[in-house]
Amino acid sequence: MKKLTILFVALVMIFAALPAFAQDKADWAFYGSARMWTAWEKVDDNTPPQLASAGAAGNFFPVAVTHSRAYTIGTELNGDSELAWLLQGNSRFGANVKWGNIGGQFEVGVGGVDLASNASSTSVYLRLLYGTWNFGSGTLEIGQDYGTYFYLVSNLCGVGGQECNGIGFGSIYPGRVPQLALKFGGFRVSLEAPRLVDSFSRNPAIVSIASITPQTLLLTNNSGLASFVKTDQTFPRLAAAYTFNAGPGQFFIGGQYNTFKEIFNNAGVENDNTVMGWTIGAGTKLSFGPFYINATAQYGQNPNNAASGPATLYPSVQLYDVATDKNENSDYMAFQIIPGFKLTDSINFEGGFIWQKGKVTSPVDSALDFKQTTYTYYLQMVWSPTKNLFIIPEVGYIDFDKLSVQSTDIPYGGTTWFGIKWQINF
Repeated sequence: MKKLTILFVALVMIFAALPAFAQDKADWAFYGSARMWTAWEKVDDNTPPQLASAGAAGNFFPVAVTHSRAYTIGTELNGDSELAWLLQGNSRFGANVKWGNIGGQFEVGVGGVDLASNASSTSVYLRLLYGTWNFGSGTLEIGQDYGTYFYLVSNLCGVGGQECNGIGFGSIYPGRVPQLALKFGGFRVSLEAPRLVDSFSRNPAIVSIASITPQTLLLTNNSGLASFVKTDQTFPRLAAAYTFNAGPGQFFIGGQYNTFKEIFNNAGVENDNTVMGWTIGAGTKLSFGPFYINATAQYGQNPNNAASGPATLYPSVQLYDVATDKNENSDYMAFQIIPGFKLTDSINFEGGFIWQKGKVTSPVDSALDFKQTTYTYYLQMVWSPTKNLFIIPEVGYIDFDKLSVQSTDIPYGGTTWFGIKWQINF
């Protein structure tokens, strides 16, 4: 009887404590998104070949991750067309968590393009993992999240079925990075882990303008040189942005700054090279009934050294020559204008024009100025026959135009795609 009494008292105490436990329990909201890209993709003659590694020589069109590759026969770069049938790299699963004034999110990505095999990747990777503390007047964030310099206005999927938001084509995008951030309403400032995209050097086969071809213009990441010793990082990347609403639209302004030092062993002599990359940008989203128009504009130096997202240009990083210990910064400008029209609750049309321009002078020969302008065009229809299902036919073209070196123009061709993005959120 005594044992039964003790058990009864224990059960009463447990049930009495359950409301308190329930109040302290975090709310977990799990989610997932499966996304596929099915497309026919084609590159024109003279489009420089791409390699598997983002830092490898030749990959200065990092956004154009396509199964089709220009290939060399003799001295000619021949175009190619291929089928893409991929699990997109931004397929994901994760959860949002809320526990009083504490919150957080984790997100894992699955899939993508394995450039070495031209097939879907089965890799699993961490996209987001951060916690937040709302302290009343603002919010502290700790962990890996999208950087502060972040404003997307386009739903462009593009060749290769990438993120489907214009990243790499001129969108304001810093990547997902570990950071400490403070948010006060629409203002956000953060100290972020730097993305160490080192300086590059041009192909030493260029000895004159006459020797310039799409193949000889392939760049080399200086971190892969035998003379490279190490990179010194002293400061985190600094970013700040302000987003606000006014009238019929939303507006954004922001910027970021990143700097580090490279050390090289030049025939027994230490060379120190300082790399600085920064960008500033503005954007807006305007609505007029069923119509909308979105736009962004950016300017900066060495945008890929600042990690503002890949720039589809040759001169998007600092060029540095170890032998002469000289560097030259690249200048970068971009804008995109994205009009759209909502026909019904389930059908939406969107198109866009994106312009990017870069310029850099060779540190080896100051007479060689490299300039390039690229143009991207696309048109898509978003059809959602039921909630959380999206079928998005899209056609687009990236015109890499030409690389101008003084009075010489090197044709660079372009990339065309006809594709469909398939997405189910669950």
